[in-house]
Amino acid sequence: MEWLLDSADAKDWKRVSTTGLFSAVTTNPLLIQRAGLNCSLDTYKALHDQAMDLGFDHLQLQVFGEHWEAMAEQILSISEKTIVKIPATEQGFKVAKNLNHPKRTTITGVYSIRHGAAAETIGARYAAPYYARLVESERDAEAIFAGLREACMNTNILVASLRSIEQFEHLIAQKHRCFTIPAVLLNDLLKDEMTEKAVLQFEQAAAL
Repeated sequence: MEWLLDSADAKDWKRVSTTGLFSAVTTNPLLIQRAGLNCSLDTYKALHDQAMDLGFDHLQLQVFGEHWEAMAEQILSISEKTIVKIPATEQGFKVAKNLNHPKRTTITGVYSIRHGAAAETIGARYAAPYYARLVESERDAEAIFAGLREACMNTNILVASLRSIEQFEHLIAQKHRCFTIPAVLLNDLLKDEMTEKAVLQFEQAAAL
C-alpha cells in the first residue's frame, strides 16, 4: 500500500515523515497558495529539497502557466525524485506524450473511466481520480471507480480528494491501494479514541 501526503505545509511534512507511513508528498498550486507560498519554480525546488531532507521517496509537482510542456520539463529536471502531475485534458495528454517520461508522470484531475484508460494507454505511473468531488457531483462515483480498476492494470490509481476517514476505509475495502491523504485527515488517521483509552489503562496498570 502507498500513502502520499497531499500538502504544501512543512509542518505536515515533518509530522508524517517520522511515522514511516507516507512514502512521498504530492502538491498543487492551490495547496501551495493555502500554505502562503508563491507558486513558482523556485518554490518547487525548495519544496523538493525539504522533501528529500525529510526522507521522502519522491515529490509530485503539478504543471501550471501557459506553457505546460516547458514547466513539465523543468519539474523533471529538478531531480530524479520528482514526478510531474499533468491534468487529464487534450493538452495534458499531448504534453505527457511529448515528455516521454511515463514512469515519472501522474495524470491528475481524473473524473471518468476514459481518463484512466488514457493514462493506462500512455503508460503513466499514476492516474489520480478525485473521489469526493465525484461523490458530490451527479456522476456515479462507485461505477467510475469500478471502471477505473478495470481500465488501470499497470497504471496505479492514486485516489485523491478524500473528505473523511470513512471514505478512505471504504476505498480500501474496494481494493484500492494508493492514496493521497490531505493534512486535515491526519488526526483521524493517526489516532483512535479506543486505542488512546486502552493505552491509558495499560499505563495506569504499569504505574501500580
